[in-house]
Amino acid sequence: MTDQNSGGTSQRTGKLRDLLEQGRCVLETANLADYISRVHEISDQWQKEDWLGKEKDEDYILNNARLVGQVWFRGHRTPDLSLQPGLYRESTRSTLAKNADSQTPLQDKEECLFEELFDLEHELRIDFNSYGHLLNEVNQAKTSIDWYFLMQHHGVPTRLLDWTTNALAALFFALESQWKWLEEQKRHAPITETESVVAVWMIDAYWLAMRLDDEWYGPILPWSEDAGKYVPPLEQLLANMTDSRALIPKFAMPIEPPAMHPRVAAQEGRFIIFGRILDLLDHRIRLELKDEEVCEVESLRVRKICFRTTDIDAVFRDLAQLGVSRRTLFPDLDGLASFLRWKHFHRLSGYNFAAESK
Repeated sequence: MTDQNSGGTSQRTGKLRDLLEQGRCVLETANLADYISRVHEISDQWQKEDWLGKEKDEDYILNNARLVGQVWFRGHRTPDLSLQPGLYRESTRSTLAKNADSQTPLQDKEECLFEELFDLEHELRIDFNSYGHLLNEVNQAKTSIDWYFLMQHHGVPTRLLDWTTNALAALFFALESQWKWLEEQKRHAPITETESVVAVWMIDAYWLAMRLDDEWYGPILPWSEDAGKYVPPLEQLLANMTDSRALIPKFAMPIEPPAMHPRVAAQEGRFIIFGRILDLLDHRIRLELKDEEVCEVESLRVRKICFRTTDIDAVFRDLAQLGVSRRTLFPDLDGLASFLRWKHFHRLSGYNFAAESK
């Protein structure tokens, strides 16, 4: 991490994971009301900072409409997971890096690993597109980037990392992932009632885009030329794989997907698309000058909210009453059936019906 102060400017730059540790960006909450309050307070503070900056900009026409969709959320089963897309996770890459040996410099090893992962993704794209055309009955995918989003949606490892603009949906996904893990553990050995701690990451996507690269002020649009640099069309890759791969940017970037699938629309899905750096937390972030007189830099617009509960089902019931459930997030027959199984067969805890009937 470095601090710079020259010519009347002040900046702090460093890896995102280091800035998070320095900025007191991890918050705790133990109930749904507190979680919603935390999200509201953070969003409101970020929005206030935006308006204060725009009021000073003579070229900006100020209005009082909130910028909907600026804050993105991602739920994790545990607080200690990194921010890596499926293609870059250890489960995918553990058998790769065959071109690097123990004598290879670290930078060259990283490049070899990226090349292998990119080549693997290329083969996955070819197979998915080849067989997928037979199954694309509703014509959801039309362009290369459409097929890429569809791959991610159906669980094929890609360089896309899922986010949502719905804070409650992110919490639901985090809790559901933890619930599934607990159910799997129960199959092997009895588990006593224990506290679960899940995490919801919260970012200002527009701010992040500007801090990842000087040339950006917001998420990439899927039909833009820049999106094509991250996801080159297959015909371009087949014609010249080496040159196309070399043009992949180093840094990750938020990207707005088209609402090409009912689930994406229902879940208010967004993505961060990755370049050559395997973990978002390893990206270098530049914090800009906030107050020139005292050389104060802006706050980091990334938070991790740790949510604690001993009764996941109780939180599911609260979320369902607020309109967030399998039925609403997965608007198809599978989602409905999953919701009905939970609704009619889950057991209430914390109640002694025998005692209450006396």
